[in-house]
Amino acid sequence: MATAVRTRMAREYLRVSKGKGRTARSISDQHRENLAAEVDHGPWTWGEPYTDTGSASKFATKIRDDFEKLLADLESGEFGEPGDVLSLWEISRLARETGRGVALVDACEAGGYLIHITTHERTYNPANYQDRHDLISGINDAEKESRLLSKRTKRGVDSAVADGGVHGKLTFGFARRYAVVDGRSRPVEQYADPVEGPLVIELFERVAGWNGRERESIRAVEQDWLKRGIKSRDRTVDGETVPGVPFSRQNLGQMLRRKAYAGIRVHKGTERPGNWPALVEPALFDAVQELLADPDRKTHTGSQIKHVLTGVLRCSTCGGKVSVRPGGDAYEGRLVYRCWDRDCFTIDKAATDAFMIGDAEHHGLIIRLLTSPHLYRAPADEESAELADARGKLTAKQRSLKEFEDADPATPAAADLIGRKIEKLRGEITELESKIKDLTPRPSAGDHLDLGPDADRAAAWSAWEAAQLPVKRALVADLLNPEMFGTPRVRRVADSVSPAPADRIEFVNEDGEDLLTEWGLKI
Repeated sequence: MATAVRTRMAREYLRVSKGKGRTARSISDQHRENLAAEVDHGPWTWGEPYTDTGSASKFATKIRDDFEKLLADLESGEFGEPGDVLSLWEISRLARETGRGVALVDACEAGGYLIHITTHERTYNPANYQDRHDLISGINDAEKESRLLSKRTKRGVDSAVADGGVHGKLTFGFARRYAVVDGRSRPVEQYADPVEGPLVIELFERVAGWNGRERESIRAVEQDWLKRGIKSRDRTVDGETVPGVPFSRQNLGQMLRRKAYAGIRVHKGTERPGNWPALVEPALFDAVQELLADPDRKTHTGSQIKHVLTGVLRCSTCGGKVSVRPGGDAYEGRLVYRCWDRDCFTIDKAATDAFMIGDAEHHGLIIRLLTSPHLYRAPADEESAELADARGKLTAKQRSLKEFEDADPATPAAADLIGRKIEKLRGEITELESKIKDLTPRPSAGDHLDLGPDADRAAAWSAWEAAQLPVKRALVADLLNPEMFGTPRVRRVADSVSPAPADRIEFVNEDGEDLLTEWGLKI
């Protein structure tokens, strides 16, 4: 009796780089050619693909989320069964950093997976020494080409910067004239865009109260532009036009600080006059900077705060604050939390909120914490006998320490004895302070919601849902801070076990303890 042979499953990793002056094979083109390869190298069934838009270079700043998911699936076996195929259009689609590429080849070898490179017209077996050598050599060549291209690009940028020339992303409010130089289309002139330019000037004048205008807040301009339908310029992604989006208060604030509008080029902290005319007169630009730098300026009202977690989330890489922004193509328009200062990370807002807060059926970490016995170790106004005894001992030892420190020994032997007593007392005081901290009842953050120590999660969720936003933010701030259960810090995908919020968010208090993991609250 003949044994049925399983048809291999193929899953694609599709990636397209973005950038001016490049011609990149689109994802749809890669997919079409990968499908055609099945005729000669299949038969295959096709599983769900992995898709990224961004550079595979080691110099890229955007995290390739699906690459990280692919690597994790290969290592865990979620990719498929041994013998299944990872389909790539070309080797450079994989990685232009040898170490990352080798990690993926190793994962394929360990899982028994094959790698098909469509442009090579060949399927590789990473377990075969020659195939492994050919794959790693291809990745190494791609890294070499990437580094060479980066060096050429940097030389061109440095030259343009030295001349104060036009380079980089086109700032809203400006237009450019291009000419063919050395066989490539390059910007040779930058000038005020007839439609966008007046809007930028209007923004500066309204915020500064210039030219007979009444001074307005950035928020007021944001709302007015929203009503007038003023949006960012359209973009082209993979040959398709992506419409612009309304300007947020954060976008407008960044525009007001952009020195390009005053005719100044900024590159790597160095400033020099640009070779384009200023869009905003220097006196107006300086007036706005002085206004923005005023520490007494009220930047928002309580009614403008929209999100519970932005007050406590922090970036694990730089320690900076977190903002909410549209996630772009990679997140299909969903909102994301992003590092405000340096764009170190991006994480899906809905998934993060589900992990941190949850819903009526699946309670998140905050709801579980509100009903945890660790939050209510004792009534806040009750001091145990052990705690009172520890406080008494601490006071006595602190008094003794001061007496010894103020002593004037008559002999070297007496000085040595006092020194040893001081050292011993300091150690005992440190131990007592730690013990008192452990015994001191934690303030009940549940008081914000009128919750008692016996409240269950359903009651906590109902109280949470009924609370106003300022109450929720105050409660979260009381719970998640270094002195309590730790500030939530979001790691980059590359620094995490997986892209899931549970693996990317760490909670470390001032003692370096991850109490939430220790107590089993992070699920």
